[in-house]
Amino acid sequence: MALAEGCRMSERSSFMPLPPVAFYSIYEIAVRWGCPPADVAGWAAAGHLQVLAGIPPVSCGDETVAGLVEVPIAELMPMFRRIGPSDEQARLRRVMPPGSKTWLKVTDPPDGVLIRSSDLLLSAGSLQQFEEERDLLRRPASTVGASPRYDWDSMYAWLTVFLFERGVPDTQTALIALVQDWFVQNSKSGEVPDESTIRKRLTSLWRKLRGEETV
Repeated sequence: MALAEGCRMSERSSFMPLPPVAFYSIYEIAVRWGCPPADVAGWAAAGHLQVLAGIPPVSCGDETVAGLVEVPIAELMPMFRRIGPSDEQARLRRVMPPGSKTWLKVTDPPDGVLIRSSDLLLSAGSLQQFEEERDLLRRPASTVGASPRYDWDSMYAWLTVFLFERGVPDTQTALIALVQDWFVQNSKSGEVPDESTIRKRLTSLWRKLRGEETV
């Protein structure tokens, strides 16, 4: 009986839905809104969005702070440059604990907390409020013209995140192979653009990434 009851409880629990996503990275939001990560960081720096990060225990004078804290995103903008390569890491020198209105200076480690751009998060609640205030999710999509044969927009969104998180591949051939593999994995119709088509699409981007062509 106990075994049977345990199986029934296990079966019920297996259908329990997962809770909603609690946090999104700046890169995920950029893809969601179809804008550069620099725009999201800029809106946060202007006070429209609150950026958080999870940190290990640090000393701020006599106080120890750890866990999720608000970060001064305006001081971390070199990680989100609009033109030119962005820094992958920065030193977090001030934090604001939950419920506080005062920034605390990190005194130990003395040079601040090393943080990556992908560590910066926005809560789902504040993100939803921002979207609702600006009616972002109810704006109708354009239906003019025929649907494209390949989903270039989704590919570019994925590629933006890939380049920010992993950097630029060593060769254009490697970049083309990555994109072609993305289409293989994500094409709903099963159609995949050939190498020459992808090359034509990416040549200008590749030159910009390599500094061979001005933005």
